[in-house]
Amino acid sequence: MKRRIAVLLALTVVLAACMSPAALIPTPALQPAPVTPQIIQIACPESLVPMVMALGTAYQREELAAQIVVVERADELALHALTNGDADIAALTWLPTTAPENAWRATFARDGLAVIVNTGNGLPGLTLEQLRQLFGGRVEDWASWEGLPGPPQIISREEASGDFDFFQARVMHDARVTLTALLAPTSLAARESVGQEPLAVGYLSTAWLEGQVRALAIEGVPPAPETISAGLYPLSRELSWVTLGEPQGLARAFIQWTLTPPGQSIVSAQSFVPILQ
Repeated sequence: MKRRIAVLLALTVVLAACMSPAALIPTPALQPAPVTPQIIQIACPESLVPMVMALGTAYQREELAAQIVVVERADELALHALTNGDADIAALTWLPTTAPENAWRATFARDGLAVIVNTGNGLPGLTLEQLRQLFGGRVEDWASWEGLPGPPQIISREEASGDFDFFQARVMHDARVTLTALLAPTSLAARESVGQEPLAVGYLSTAWLEGQVRALAIEGVPPAPETISAGLYPLSRELSWVTLGEPQGLARAFIQWTLTPPGQSIVSAQSFVPILQ
């Protein structure tokens, strides 16, 4: 009897095992196909590099298919890179007269070219005519204009710079900057030169105003964001994206994104004046 019970129990265990559901092999999760990023190369002057890099980094977080590469070039050289096919977009502070006929541009920010002196120089401001005389080498002593006594030391920019071209067009016109001017290769060099020399005067983007320099009012108007936005400051200017023909694809999408509130907030955070107020 006991033997029959043991046999029945054994059969019950076997049948239960046979009736248990088979273990399922999990279906492997489908991995997204890797995205091959499309490179968008942007050439721009050193004064715009931090802002353009910040815009590019933020855009890449939203568009995984885009890879923004920023190449530092003076404005005229950035335009050459564009026309030679070495850049997809140029970001310029000043569109040279040598721009090709099919150049397409879109304003994405505003800026002012600030005329700077050392903080030790009490000069209140200048007119455009005084500025022309000063950079033309026709002023022998700051004291004649209520400034710090001594001869002005002129700090200018190299001729490929958009700052130089803009200053020449808006201030100097047919006159030339004095041959005794020292040439600063970058905005940082211009700022440091003026900050270290009490008698120096130079010019740079308002976005680079800090340290031991002070911006002068021009024609009685200071280079403040409000006066630049309204075009009241005499040396206000527009910053532009430039392409050969109307942009397409991701280059177009990137430019459009920089004109939206997220892009314009980055413009503002980089101390430039956004076009969206």
